[in-house]
Amino acid sequence: MQRLNFGKNISVRPAWFYEPRNEQEVLQLLDKHRGERIRVIGRLHSWSRIIECDEVLIDLRHLNQVEPMSDGETKSVQVGGGCQIKRLLHELEQQKRWTLPSVGFISEQTVAGAISTGTHGSGKHSLSHYAISVRVARYDPKTGQACILEIDNGDALRAARCSLGCLGVILSVRMQCRETYSVEEHFHEYRQLSEVVDAEMRYPLQQFYLVPWRWTYFVQHRREVDAPRSATGWIYLWHRFLALDIALHLLILLMVRGLRFRQVLRSAYRWLIPVFVIQDWRTVNPSSAQLVMEHELFSHLEIELFVQRSQLEAAMSFVTQTLMVAGHERKEARPCDPRFEVQLTQAGCGNELIAITGIYCHHYPICVRKILLDDTLISMASLGIDRGNGNNSHTTEEPWYSITLTNFMRRDQRQAFVQVVTFMAKNMAKLFDARPHWGKLCPLTAGELRELFPNLERFQQQCDIADPNGQFRNDWTEAVVGRPVI
Repeated sequence: MQRLNFGKNISVRPAWFYEPRNEQEVLQLLDKHRGERIRVIGRLHSWSRIIECDEVLIDLRHLNQVEPMSDGETKSVQVGGGCQIKRLLHELEQQKRWTLPSVGFISEQTVAGAISTGTHGSGKHSLSHYAISVRVARYDPKTGQACILEIDNGDALRAARCSLGCLGVILSVRMQCRETYSVEEHFHEYRQLSEVVDAEMRYPLQQFYLVPWRWTYFVQHRREVDAPRSATGWIYLWHRFLALDIALHLLILLMVRGLRFRQVLRSAYRWLIPVFVIQDWRTVNPSSAQLVMEHELFSHLEIELFVQRSQLEAAMSFVTQTLMVAGHERKEARPCDPRFEVQLTQAGCGNELIAITGIYCHHYPICVRKILLDDTLISMASLGIDRGNGNNSHTTEEPWYSITLTNFMRRDQRQAFVQVVTFMAKNMAKLFDARPHWGKLCPLTAGELRELFPNLERFQQQCDIADPNGQFRNDWTEAVVGRPVI
């Protein structure tokens, strides 16, 4: 049996595939396949090798229970690992008028898949941060029999909050909840990144987009408000869905898969595509509707790189200049930013830049979102490193910003995009300690990843305690978290 992921860049061919209907069946499967490698999938909405499996593959879609619970002021929900976030949001609203503290771009992922890879929204912590406890099925180290363990404190919990599937089968998660709330939103265009960042004080939930070939920023200003739903709230959501999620994407698909003329693409971004966005239309809607968009409607490939606040401006300059060079417009659009030449020298990547010159014209807005520091070991927004001078490195608690580059070309036409974003990922890691998203295109080697996550060794220790034989790892995760070869 072969399964393709959402982006159709990874195929999964397990020897055994199961969809257990309850926890007891999961334990029976683990006992049956003791000694074999076991991996779990959600909705396959991942672009990285984290989903690869050639032995035993488990889909937990039937473990989707939603059980809200309240202990005084504390609101939480016990939710099955296979429950999709959209179902969780719906059940919380219907049963208790609750919601999650943080909501990501899309709601198709399962809860277990979302926390295992550090899925996040904008202006809050990632979903992983809000996990109170995690129930996993794995092997008892004494008897070797399958058992269930609840993880609810210490480094074990910090590891389970973003585990890459390496600690066992996540049966359920207890998540923090809150009462439903409203979010005000409107779009506005800016020419300077500094103006966008300054607006965070007034709109802490905002996310923004660097528009290629126009090189301005469209900001989706968002903030929590104590106000009823706007009279035009439904109209706004339908406009956003039809204009941005459907019509805009169809136009982009036509340009990159049909016309394939670079000048047409550049002209469209400079003059046509901004027409799809109505600026300064302020509306209030429930958070579960306002914060979620429908970017899963059309298959695509993504890479997401995370930098801390102090590196954001330089990182965005690097991204912009790289895309100009790759699209062969560096001289046509404007003079090269002097910082770019310095960055190339620091990274020692001048020859690599020559190799990508003119090979790829980027065709999708670059999305940027802010994530507060996570209490996890290895989520992308976990504690960072301040390299300092010499060997005086120390950790830093700045918030993180995700920079997402998306490609809508056909599977056989993505090579140039992959080459360009690999150049970005490797050199932005050197220059800005930029971390790749665990669930998206991840072109860095295990050694390069180890340099970026200061708590990876602590995570590795928890993996060795939970799964000393590496049964819940695949080759990719084994390379990342396994013992280094000496």
